[in-house]
Amino acid sequence: MDNVWWKVLAFLLSAVLLFLVPLMNILERQIDIAYNVVFAECNRFADACRDTGYITPNMFKEFTDRINSTGNTYDIKLSHVHRTVNPVYRQEGTSLIFTGRYEVNHIAVDETEIMGVLFPENSPLSVLDPARRYEMSMGDLFFVEVKNRGKTMAAALRGMILFIDSESPDIFVRAGGMVRNEAY
Repeated sequence: MDNVWWKVLAFLLSAVLLFLVPLMNILERQIDIAYNVVFAECNRFADACRDTGYITPNMFKEFTDRINSTGNTYDIKLSHVHRTVNPVYRQEGTSLIFTGRYEVNHIAVDETEIMGVLFPENSPLSVLDPARRYEMSMGDLFFVEVKNRGKTMAAALRGMILFIDSESPDIFVRAGGMVRNEAY
């Protein structure tokens, strides 16, 4: 009689595994596809911003629409570092003498300032108005960081099977670099 219970338990375990393993594989592939889409779109958006030297509301909206087409929700963080290079002088008497050195200053612009230019509150300006364009200078640094918000189905199933609760995002992409052009 004891042997029968083991056979029933083995049958139930094999049925669950035959269902969960393929499902987990499909959900993991879905995350891979979503990651590839987000990676490609982040690079496309960052390169477009770096090549033109500005961000428009239409560019940002198109970017968010494309990554949201994966079915996940994302936190998007934009960062801009304005870079200035100033020559260093020293004063001797009443004249300034160039020392041969340069001082590089980095001014970080946070996302709220960028979004304030792109989407101002209570503004009658059109989306195509140049005043709603966030402009950057050549040599500045621009980065886009995207990570999924909440849990994906694969993360929820993985947590249920392995009895873990992971807070790390399944999709995390960072793209950007130096602004190469000023096309405004």
